[in-house]
Amino acid sequence: MTRLSLTLAGLLAWSIAVAEPDGSITIDGRLDEGAWAEAKLIEDFRRVQPFTLDEPSQPVAARVLSRPEGIAVGIRITQPDGIPRQNARTPRDARMSGDRVNVMIDFDGDGRVGYAFTVGLSGSVQDETITAETRFSSDWDGDWQVAVSEDPEGWSAEFLIPWSIAQMGDSGAEQRTIGLYVDRVLGHNQERAAWPPVSFMRGRFLSDFAPVQIRQYSAGLLRAWPYASVRQDLVADQFDDKLGLDVFWKPSGDFQLAAALNPDFGQVEADELVVNFDAIETFFSDKRPFFTENQGAFTIATPDGGQVLYTRRVGGPRDDEQARAADIDLALKANGSLGGFGYGVFLAREAQYEEDIGRQYSALRLTRPMGDLNLGYLGVHTQRPFLDRDATVHAFDSQWSPDAHWRIEGLLLASASDQASGGRNGHGATLRANYTPTAAWRHNVDLLHYQRSLELNDAGFLGRANLIQGSWQSRFTDNDYAATDAIESTQWSLRLQWRGNDIGERLPADLWFGPTYSMRDGGRLFFEGSLRSAGIDDLISRGNGPVRMAPRHYLYGEYTSPRAPHSQWELGAWLNQGALGGWGLQLNADFVWFVDEHLNLEFYAEPNVSPDWLLWRGDTLFASFDRRQVEAGINLNWFPAERQEFRVKLQWVGIIAEDADAYRLAGDGRLQRSEEAVEDFSVSNFGLQLRYRWEFRPQSDLYVVYSRGGFLREEGPGAEDLGDLLSEVFDLRDADQFLIKVRYRL
Repeated sequence: MTRLSLTLAGLLAWSIAVAEPDGSITIDGRLDEGAWAEAKLIEDFRRVQPFTLDEPSQPVAARVLSRPEGIAVGIRITQPDGIPRQNARTPRDARMSGDRVNVMIDFDGDGRVGYAFTVGLSGSVQDETITAETRFSSDWDGDWQVAVSEDPEGWSAEFLIPWSIAQMGDSGAEQRTIGLYVDRVLGHNQERAAWPPVSFMRGRFLSDFAPVQIRQYSAGLLRAWPYASVRQDLVADQFDDKLGLDVFWKPSGDFQLAAALNPDFGQVEADELVVNFDAIETFFSDKRPFFTENQGAFTIATPDGGQVLYTRRVGGPRDDEQARAADIDLALKANGSLGGFGYGVFLAREAQYEEDIGRQYSALRLTRPMGDLNLGYLGVHTQRPFLDRDATVHAFDSQWSPDAHWRIEGLLLASASDQASGGRNGHGATLRANYTPTAAWRHNVDLLHYQRSLELNDAGFLGRANLIQGSWQSRFTDNDYAATDAIESTQWSLRLQWRGNDIGERLPADLWFGPTYSMRDGGRLFFEGSLRSAGIDDLISRGNGPVRMAPRHYLYGEYTSPRAPHSQWELGAWLNQGALGGWGLQLNADFVWFVDEHLNLEFYAEPNVSPDWLLWRGDTLFASFDRRQVEAGINLNWFPAERQEFRVKLQWVGIIAEDADAYRLAGDGRLQRSEEAVEDFSVSNFGLQLRYRWEFRPQSDLYVVYSRGGFLREEGPGAEDLGDLLSEVFDLRDADQFLIKVRYRL
């Protein structure tokens, strides 16, 4: 039975019962098995990009089946001759700009954690977790099947998503209600047609998935992945080898356990190069398989980008020697549900080496859905024996969706540390409200307060404590354009942010405003301006006193071209004002060349010139440099055969800072000119990775990786221009290694 209800926002929500058909299904993309004829048919797709909610330019149909082996979804995309097809292959989880379809499922149907499965016309795949309504993470890689097939009238995609892919509550029931979302994107103009007609651009998303009732099957599973790696360090002339084991056990849908013994996470993924002169550390995502598997249950994010459990801490720089990463002896993770509660346990232990050095991490997660209200708790404990330090964080989170217009999230934080030099306690709280009164309007309000004694960074990530912040944002979408207009949709955005700290100092406030134009040909034009008020910077001096900052402003514009058959490009310009009032210019250019469906090349460069780059130089000394900087890179992706890929990732950051004007911080917080001499400096940071991957069977891989990189900082007169730095980049050789890794699923 199908029930259609119209919300006040004009959106559609469905409740569907999906029966079990007879017959088998082969995942080949053809949708020609008899079982599909008995599946629930979904045809009422609507355009959500642009968010017009009218019928798409080409029809789309989806079918849903519940099978003993998993949930099967078939999608038929009508795309006859005359509508360009774009099928360039991309690596797993890379951004797709061509023709593609998405299937997203909330297995518990409670709006807490969702999983997104994407396939392109090329057969390339992407999978992500969804938390906090619209927070997507591509770090997770699941074990699922998909295939596509083409014909003159269009193409089809066939998904099979196993019951074992995620922990689910109440797995013993005959029926379960999942949340389901399906969409299709045309590559040439980026038109997105979806069912139900909701959008991740509008604040509420995951909790607006359509409820779908399906038959449920048991999901017992036991798998093991032994692996071996060998590494030749060409700098230290050292050879290493390692054996390890991953185990995954799921006796039922209500419980699953993952363990990694003597794991080797190897250098198979390359982080983006970052040269950070700020007082706040850089956040990096985690691509290591163990730490991404069903990690959504442990994900609690703050409105300012923090995380209560930040898994990059595990196996990060050692406490006794920051230049070296810690090895991990054991990692364990269990997820389940019992008595209406969801729970998770996380444990990890680093190697101890000759002394008691390695850290130990433990976390407990509890959740309780109560209709429109979800409650949760996450406790994290970290032992750091080398520092004689124990640290604990308690986080209590809630999400309330009283109706289709409102989404309110709250978070209470408490930290306690115990160390030989003294311990301390801290607290924090955040509140986020999202209100979507109509299809055109969306409003957000964020409030947060962190005491200066709040500490999350033993196992979590918090950019800064000692913060009181409030922000308000409104967005208006205008789709009132004629079919002959070049512009198809415009989104206007206005955001105001106010900040202060615990001792009454007012940090700079910001006002951002600007439109985003979605062009009918698939291009995108974006403008933004910012006005920043005067205020105190209480971090830049690293504890040597607050610094008074003058008002600063910036203007930014960016154009992204339509996706042509063999290319796509992006060009942006950023006119920004430095801390002392000088104006600088930054450009960003990105060009992707799709040579054919098996080979693509990306070139990008971001030159930056500024006569006013203010840096802290020690105690109360500051300097404003004339900066010339370039970030540039090349990415090559080649797919010589099915399930094989060869990737080249080349990155470089070059900086020349010269002609410095020195300043001293006065007692009133103002910077006063000083006659002191401050040396020029230059930085060159280089990274190269060549990686071959062969997935010789599902979840079984061979990696052959060569990595090289180096960092050089020189004080005093050095390179005269960035070209000199670039010409010497291949002389940098802090790291130079060759790695072979095999991981085999038994």
